[in-house]
Amino acid sequence: MSDLDPDSDSVRLALELAWRDHHNARDQTWRAVQIEAVLGAGLVTVDAQFGKLAATAAAAMLVGLVGLFGIWISLHHRVLERRKFVHIVNFERFLRLQRKDLIPVAKDDSEGGVALPARLSFWAVFNPRRRNTSVFILRIHVAVILFALIVLLARLYATQATGGFGGV
Repeated sequence: MSDLDPDSDSVRLALELAWRDHHNARDQTWRAVQIEAVLGAGLVTVDAQFGKLAATAAAAMLVGLVGLFGIWISLHHRVLERRKFVHIVNFERFLRLQRKDLIPVAKDDSEGGVALPARLSFWAVFNPRRRNTSVFILRIHVAVILFALIVLLARLYATQATGGFGGV
């Protein structure tokens, strides 16, 4: 080990920080989903309370916009997650923690081995073979956007059925 090599304590601290960053990003992603759910409930409340196309459209656009930002956040956090896992794997190797009997790699243990998370694209939402938490979160964002669209279309239909747009 040369003078430029990090000591084990420094690497352990960096490993802890990488895990903390990963968990913080995941918490933020779930928080975005929670905010969308609250706004979705608010959309239903606005529609029921006012019964006006303009109010429902404004609330639906807000929910849709937040849903789009949620998708962007989820995709960004997956890139961060992959970067942090590269760091984590390197730190574990440096500390000699990656061993078949301690922390196996995926090639040694397909069930419990550590592997780099797969890249994520928006189109994974439509692939039924993709079933991980990140894809599930993306599907929730899409579902919330579709819900907002359905509520808006239902209000539009109700407005037309009751005599046109006079009650906008």
